Order: sequence, then structure tokens, then C-alpha cells
Amino acid sequence: MTKAEREIHLAITRRRYTHLRTKKAKGRILDEYCEMSGHSRKHAIKALSPKKTPSRRRGCPPGGTHEGTALLVKLWTLSDRLCGKLLKPVLGLYLDSLRRRQSLSSGACAEVLSMSAATIDRRLRVVKARSGGNPHRRQSSLAQHRREVPLKVDTWPEAYPKEPGWIEADTVAHSGGSMAGSFIWTLTMTDVGSGWTGLDSVWNKGAMGVRDAVDVFIREAPFTVVAFNSDNGGEFFNGHLKAYFASRCRTIRRSRSRSWQKNDNAHVEQKNGVLVRGLFGYGRIDDPDLLPMMKQIDRTQCLIKNLFTPTMRLLSKERQGSKCIKRYEGAPKTPAQRLLESPRVSEENKESIRRLIRTHDICELKASLDAQIRLLAKQLNHPSGASGDTLQRRKDDTQQTYPSVSSHLRQPEPFTVACL
Repeated sequence: MTKAEREIHLAITRRRYTHLRTKKAKGRILDEYCEMSGHSRKHAIKALSPKKTPSRRRGCPPGGTHEGTALLVKLWTLSDRLCGKLLKPVLGLYLDSLRRRQSLSSGACAEVLSMSAATIDRRLRVVKARSGGNPHRRQSSLAQHRREVPLKVDTWPEAYPKEPGWIEADTVAHSGGSMAGSFIWTLTMTDVGSGWTGLDSVWNKGAMGVRDAVDVFIREAPFTVVAFNSDNGGEFFNGHLKAYFASRCRTIRRSRSRSWQKNDNAHVEQKNGVLVRGLFGYGRIDDPDLLPMMKQIDRTQCLIKNLFTPTMRLLSKERQGSKCIKRYEGAPKTPAQRLLESPRVSEENKESIRRLIRTHDICELKASLDAQIRLLAKQLNHPSGASGDTLQRRKDDTQQTYPSVSSHLRQPEPFTVACL
């Protein structure tokens, strides 16, 4: 019998067994049920008994208050929906920032601070349940420039350095699925050791724009850049970047990834998805007048992720048969915390990091980012607000129709504006 048939047979037999009054008649029903189901007689008596009560819920009883859960949801949304392990270390920091803007119950605050990472995930389970293209790069004749730069596997001491200063770089196209015409690109640079990341938007990934963005990142990074690795794109292998590293950054080792090996640049590829695609989506942004606005959004996003968003660093990876066992550090930390704890970072750079933390507030940064995204979406939804030159350039650029980026932009959370 199938499971459904067994359940129907049990229900019918239990009804017959309940209406019988004599012990002999009940014994015949028990014999029949045991023969049909294969269960023992003792099990049949318990299964057919009308006094059988449903088993109570197993595990720890659900605790907490609705007020505490609501506050936890606010903090979780403010942190860009981090998991419990990453949210736990920064709960106090986010809570202090939220307290300065609205009155919160001391009981709810104490309840949230006392939660473990597992409790946070369990309390957010219902909320999470409700909230429910890869084009190839342009081929170019850059063989000479590439031959001058060694491969990453030959120059880096290890694929995952633990000390700051080892940089991976990559670009993200806001093309809407078509590489035709001109549009904005985002340059992503991340430090493998600490997770410190820089974003900068450039028009058409021009060589001078990429060079200037790399120069700004190297000058403003709160650590000494040791190595710079990129893919084999023409934005990184040209005369401008070659002259820049040869004249101003001679101590920095340049390297490149192997062709068609995305794992050589795995850390910055991950940042492309989380920081860039999660913010701007996959739509097309082809208006150069929006470049200053996107640069401001990039700066705000970097401050939030570098100062207030913890990550878990991979410590070891071991393959056992068909399984890959990964071990992560026990306490998640923000990139700023890792740099403050590193002995390789000078006291001057550490003081600049502390100054950034003191002068910026997570709630203000989130509200500013949400406002900037709304403004960008408004500009993209109303092309009539653009200048006449921009509209003519869009018409002359190409006759193709591209998907709008405004439908893919990350939507600001409503509570972040309401509570500020």
C-alpha cells in the first residue's frame, strides 16, 4: 500500500475500533490491522486508541517578544540582510546608531543583544521566506602588453594571502545584455587579505579613466599596495597603465589571470556580484551625465561595506572524497577591523580608519544611499530630463532597444527612511 492508502486504512480502522464495545470484537480488529500493516500488536493498540493525543512540538519552545523580533528585522534590513553569523558581531554598532534617531525599548534592545547567531537566523526564518547573462569580453590584439606581465600563479606566494596589500581588479559592464554602443562600466578593486574594496564608475572603460580610478584607490587605500592582479582585458593592458606603474608605482608587482580561469580572480568576481550587481542590477546605463551620480553611489557603498559590514574569511579548504571541507574564521570581522588588527598596517593608516568610523554613521550612509538610488532611478525613468545632446547621442548611438536599469536597481527598504 502507498502512504496515502495506509493513512486512509488507519482512519477507517480506528473509527471501527472506537465503536466496538467487547474485547473479543476489538481483538479481531487488532488482528486484522496487524496482518494488513505488519505492525506489532502493541503498536496497533496505540495507533487505534481514540485517546491518542498528537505529539507536542519538539525542541526549545519559541521565545522572545514581537517587539524584539520587529527590532531585529529592522537591524537585519539595515545591514543589507546579513546572515546571523555576520549580523551578530555588528548588532551593537547598528543598535547604537538606531538609538540616536528614535526611541527604542530597553527590553527589546537587551533581547536583541542577547541573541546568538542561530537564534537570529531562527527568528528571521519567516521574514526571509516572505521576502522572497555572461557575455564574453571583447577580443583585442594586446599580446605584447600581456607578455610583459607575468601570470598570477607564478608571482603570488599563495592564492589567498592573509596580509593586506594584495589587490584583485575587474570591471563590470552596465550594458543591459548588449555590448553595442557606449555605456558606463564599474571598476572593482578588492584587497584579498582584508576584504577592503573600492568601486569607481568610468565611461566606456577608457584607459585614462581606469588609470585615474586605480590611482585614487592606491593613494587612498589605508594600507600599502603590494601586488595588483587583473584579467586580460584591454582596460588594464595599455600604454597609460603601463606608464603609470612604471613611473609612479614601481614597487607594486603586476600580474594577470589565466585566460578563461575565473577562479584566478575569484575574490573580486564575488564582489562584482554582491556590491555592483546587487546595487545597479543588470540593466543598461548609457548616459554619461549620470556618471557623477554613480561615482557618489560607489563611494557611499564602499563606506558601508568597508566600515560596517562584516565578512567571514576562508581559513582552509580540504577535499575529502567527493566533498570539499571549508573552514572559516570563528568571529566575522569588517575589513576595517582586520586592517586595525594587522601589524602590517601603519599607525597613521589605522588612525585614518578610526577617523572614518568616527565621522560616518551607518544610518546616515544607508539613508544617503537610498536617496541616491531613488534619484538615479528617477533619472533613468524620465529620459526627457536629460539634455538635448544626450538624447541625440542615444539616438545616433544605436537603434537597438535595451532593458532599462531602473527595474533592476536595488529597491531601498521602506523602514530606513521612516525611522530617520
